[in-house]
Amino acid sequence: MTKSPFRAPAGPLASRLRLHPGPSRPCGWIVVVVACLVGCVARASAQTPVRVLLLEHQLQTIVASPGGLVVRPYVEGSRPLVTPDLTTVLDVRPEADGLLLAGSIRAADQVLITPLTDLTLAVNGQPYRGSILVRRDAGGELSVLNIIDLEQYLYSVVGSEVGADTPPAALQAQAIVARTYAVQHLGAHDELGFDLRAGNRDQAYNGVAAESVPVVDAVDATRGVVLVYRGQLVHAYYAACDGGFTSNGRALGDPQPYLQSVRDPYCPFSPYMNWAASVAASDVIRRLALAGQAPPSLDAASLTQVLAGPADDSGRLLSVLFIAHGERIAIPATAFREAAGTSLVKSTRIRALSYSNGIIFVTGAGYGHGVGMCQLGARGMAQAGFGVYAILNFYYPGAVLTQLASVAAPRMVQRQAAPAAAAALR
Repeated sequence: MTKSPFRAPAGPLASRLRLHPGPSRPCGWIVVVVACLVGCVARASAQTPVRVLLLEHQLQTIVASPGGLVVRPYVEGSRPLVTPDLTTVLDVRPEADGLLLAGSIRAADQVLITPLTDLTLAVNGQPYRGSILVRRDAGGELSVLNIIDLEQYLYSVVGSEVGADTPPAALQAQAIVARTYAVQHLGAHDELGFDLRAGNRDQAYNGVAAESVPVVDAVDATRGVVLVYRGQLVHAYYAACDGGFTSNGRALGDPQPYLQSVRDPYCPFSPYMNWAASVAASDVIRRLALAGQAPPSLDAASLTQVLAGPADDSGRLLSVLFIAHGERIAIPATAFREAAGTSLVKSTRIRALSYSNGIIFVTGAGYGHGVGMCQLGARGMAQAGFGVYAILNFYYPGAVLTQLASVAAPRMVQRQAAPAAAAALR
């Protein structure tokens, strides 16, 4: 085999990753650093609890575990509110001054629910690892959080984001990127009481149902490994398909030297390389107005044309032009996509726009913002024989890999004081 042009890691981390570097290709070097770099934004361990917002604005939540439930106020040292070995299903509803449990037990605004045994918990029928925090919010509705160890969180994220049939190198790249994203966002929503949302606003997270043997193997093989750039955690954005050209970090208001626009030849067979959509102009204009993105002068009755505005160096539109009353009204392309529906207009890498009989017609390439790693491109690279180092170096050039520290930073210890107590109850 021809020697790979990038330097693979040595030592125990290398043996854990179990990677095949692939044939010689001009992909640059990524050097793996085993000890956590001084100056990392946050130090964490595999057991660092992550607070994932599962549901909000709920009027009822049902939590169940066949082995029994331990239900306590979310206060360290508190006593159980129900008999653990007799309670396998718990109905939680908000009241004016707290929570109502099982139709008769009144509790304060927050309760922590953990399984009595090693079995999982189900929230409205969906199984999860870890513990569940149910709280009454300021609006008198319920928010439901999953408090789960970082690596177990990733078992679901990786499986939710990409399929189990993804090649191992791409699964491992996804695990490293998802772990980096998660650690970088610890405490990001402290004022709201959680770290990450389940869904496309942060990372897809579908609980135990998304786990599989290949996914768990990929997470375990990269346990604790994250991406850093000059001692700081990488802002590890990723998207389903970049449409053949990655986007610059400026597209997300986050310019970084490792988030550049480059041609991506690795996802030409993606189903999202060419798409077409049509949407009623009246619906788009109504949603734009509700979002404060359209002036009162823009209305469907007077609309005559919809045109592509200027594009950035990746070919993604910066604006869409609506022609009404003889006036050219520029709408940010991201706002247009949101108003049209992100599952219809899959990206702002729009190739053509037209308008006829009240309908806006759009064709384009890619799915998502296109910043950072292209998930289908990573799959294509793995299928072509590239290893995880080459994949990550292509999408985050200049970044290096490092191992998370085994001790959490003081800021995280303080922020996670209550979840740490919850872990002791499990």
